[in-house]
Amino acid sequence: MNTKYTLSAVILAFMMTSMFVACGVVNSNSDLHFTKCGFLIKDSTDISPQTDLSNIKFYVEVSGSMNGFFRANKPTKFKEDVWRICSYYKSFSHGVTILTNDGNSGDNISMTDFQTRMNTGSFVSTASTRVPVMLQSIISNLDTSRGEVAVLISDMKYSPVGTSAPQVLLTQYSTDVSKILGDFSKPISLICATSDYLKNSGNPVTDRSPYYYFIIGNSGAVAKVRDGISTLLEDNGSFIDNIESGFDYGAPNYSFGIPNKCYQLDNEPTFLQYEEPDGIDSCTIKLKVDLAPYRWLLTNKDYFIEAFKVKTLYGSNIIVGDIDIAVQNKTDKKLKRTATATVELKVVNMATDSEVLEWSLELPDTDYTLFGEFCGATMENDYTKSYSIENFIKGIFYGGIVNQSLKPNYILVSKKD
Repeated sequence: MNTKYTLSAVILAFMMTSMFVACGVVNSNSDLHFTKCGFLIKDSTDISPQTDLSNIKFYVEVSGSMNGFFRANKPTKFKEDVWRICSYYKSFSHGVTILTNDGNSGDNISMTDFQTRMNTGSFVSTASTRVPVMLQSIISNLDTSRGEVAVLISDMKYSPVGTSAPQVLLTQYSTDVSKILGDFSKPISLICATSDYLKNSGNPVTDRSPYYYFIIGNSGAVAKVRDGISTLLEDNGSFIDNIESGFDYGAPNYSFGIPNKCYQLDNEPTFLQYEEPDGIDSCTIKLKVDLAPYRWLLTNKDYFIEAFKVKTLYGSNIIVGDIDIAVQNKTDKKLKRTATATVELKVVNMATDSEVLEWSLELPDTDYTLFGEFCGATMENDYTKSYSIENFIKGIFYGGIVNQSLKPNYILVSKKD
């Protein structure tokens, strides 16, 4: 036995024990989330989403309703954006799989071959769209244990028998989608984009025709691909919104800015030497909430204000002050998104020597307001809308695997030093 290292360990343990014994009781309410000295008691069940991304499997639907995006030798924003996205992720992909007429997987072709065939109109088709079959085919070939992510590019118009599809098929559509995604139990994201849509002659039908990127895989990888594709689309003026389901983020990630009229205990969510406000000057905590893991809608200030929930546990009053949201979709010229909401928090009328704030986010899980202009189509050949898309979204939100509620975080504020 090495007595030198044993003695050092004993001394270190003694010093740490002495520090905790000697500390002031800043947690005067003996709140279970903190030690008496004000150190946060961490929850071992906190979740850190996996971010590994090994392979992206691209799938492109080539049904008849997609023809206006694929017109031979005619540029469309669809072609521009799809090629930009495929090119950016080329190192993560082994080509593009073209879905056959019945919705099952067809040939996997190289990126170069895909570009040529897309540009020259080789994908113009008379086939109908069978979304449930496409989903089953994609899922059956996806190995999430290896970090694989699937991206389906489609207009998501469900038309198994063309425009004569009876209404009953659409009512069953939500159930089919729900069961397929629920059985697979993996997070998904759906991104809406727009493009011009061309007639056979090459003349535009509309300059704002919707189509979608459906992403499925592990949570961290799906979020990373969601952000990358959304950024590339936004750069080109094509992005509408993204929605998601099946995520379990644990508790929100956070940090703190420099407080006013109090000081932070080490890197703990604990603030000491609180004094009751003298006029307008008071202890102000600057909470920095990481919004990058979540759908982009949350960086809209109105949505964030609705989502942010905070309360005191021991009877004091809490004032939510200024809120500032900063977003950056690129870091060092790479598609790496950062999004942070800085929230000023003030505790007043503290009833005891300490107070604990409980805060979290209620994500706008089922809000698809920005998709709304593309809902409500009564026929498949309305190229300004997405026939049946609301049924697909209902299948995502109301019966498949849903997002888990975010766990709360805690902040201790104490009059003690």
